Amino acid sequence: MIEWKRQRIERAYRPGEGREARHGILSDTLLRLIREEPLRERTVLDVGCGAGRLTFALAQEAGRIIGIDWSEQAIEQARQHARTLGLHHITFMCCDAERVEYRELGPIDFVVAHLCMSNEILERAAAALAPGRYIAFATLHRDQWKESGRSSRFAYGEEDVELALAAAGFDPVYLEVEHEVLSFTAASNALAYLGDSGLIGKWKTDNRWEGFLAYLERGGGELTIRARVNVKARRR
Repeated sequence: MIEWKRQRIERAYRPGEGREARHGILSDTLLRLIREEPLRERTVLDVGCGAGRLTFALAQEAGRIIGIDWSEQAIEQARQHARTLGLHHITFMCCDAERVEYRELGPIDFVVAHLCMSNEILERAAAALAPGRYIAFATLHRDQWKESGRSSRFAYGEEDVELALAAAGFDPVYLEVEHEVLSFTAASNALAYLGDSGLIGKWKTDNRWEGFLAYLERGGGELTIRARVNVKARRR
């Protein structure tokens, strides 16, 4: 049984740091887990690639990469960037990662994902991968922004991950939860952070805003700005 590794960073808010909000950055752990594989010999599928943040991070190492995302705008942006860089071994396709059959995209050796994961994605990855091949991903932990009183519907807890991997036919080889928690000396600093990081509008739309204000009114002084699950698993 693979034991969960845990990484927790607690630090005080520094004025203005929300301008470089960390909730969307690539995980160093995820990159390490991916680069353990002989990428030059692999065709990599980047699920939910967006504009290609993870794809381009691996571009100089992988033999071939296919990036898929439902957003036509993001895919077109990624295609233009690939053309500008002359990266002809990268293909971007607009499709729903929870509906398309990955086997139809061509032979896939390795599935990766950054902040895009669901049980449906795991099932499709398992169907496309030969036994012994891997999936590696970083996805939201249920504690992401927990102070707002809401978890993302795409977030996982530890037990959720283990059950989903087992059901899809994967055996975990690496499991980690990482937290980064910011503390505030005043509610105004917390609101400044959210303003600088561009989260206020998003939180008002997805009903997190009122919950976070209520948390601050109760004397809360922290925000979990990054909570991730990092996983690598082998297809049975």
